[in-house]
Amino acid sequence: MPVSGSPFHPKIVDPRKVRVIGGWESFMDSEGRLELAVHNTKKISLDVAEAGPGQLTAECRGPSGNSVPIAVEPTSGTRMRIADGRAGRHALTIKYGGDHVPGSPFNLRVAGAPDASKVRVYGPGIEHGVLATFQSRFICDTRGAGAGQLTVRIRGPKGAFRVEMQRESQKDRTILCKFDPTEPGDYRVEVKWAGEHVPGSPFMVMIFDTQEELNRFLQGSHSPGSELYGSVGYSTGYAHMNFGGAQQSWRGSQPQL
Repeated sequence: MPVSGSPFHPKIVDPRKVRVIGGWESFMDSEGRLELAVHNTKKISLDVAEAGPGQLTAECRGPSGNSVPIAVEPTSGTRMRIADGRAGRHALTIKYGGDHVPGSPFNLRVAGAPDASKVRVYGPGIEHGVLATFQSRFICDTRGAGAGQLTVRIRGPKGAFRVEMQRESQKDRTILCKFDPTEPGDYRVEVKWAGEHVPGSPFMVMIFDTQEELNRFLQGSHSPGSELYGSVGYSTGYAHMNFGGAQQSWRGSQPQL
């Protein structure tokens, strides 16, 4: 005897069909790892339309097993909000219908809040010198400074330099900077981390034509802004590099009078 309502067509729950439709890229660092910075809130949007009837759940655990605040909003496409906690390794679990979605659990690294005071800048490029023998390189060591953007801005004689920065790998927190000046004059080197000056910044660097001029300056006979080079045009060179969820980028000099 036929049962009322038959034949039945059960709806199958398939978490493999849960799709990320927005926001996930904001978690990725330059090597495709999931990364956040302390005090940030991130959102990702998930499409569950093809996954069948079910409930989306999410849980995030910190380094000591502590629960990190996370909210699932049942809006169109299902939006999930993650408010990160303390720095360290986290485990992000996303399930649909009680089963893991593809890739879950995810390893999530939470970087510490930016601290410009932890950045060290050193090298001959932030010291006075003679043009013919001047070595413009200097090192910015951002280890222990948390997540942030390193910005190097140099002001000097117009068209006389080009700012460059590089590191050995995406994981390297020590950055080599240089600006290779071609004209004598006074150069102002600003180094900022997450928008804040690092210790010693701005660095005032005087570059002279001769060793005699340098010696006279060091003895106090000349000072930056003296009549030594007369009236010249100036330009600003600018470069920056991101740490903690963004890709590095570089911009060349921008002339200013």
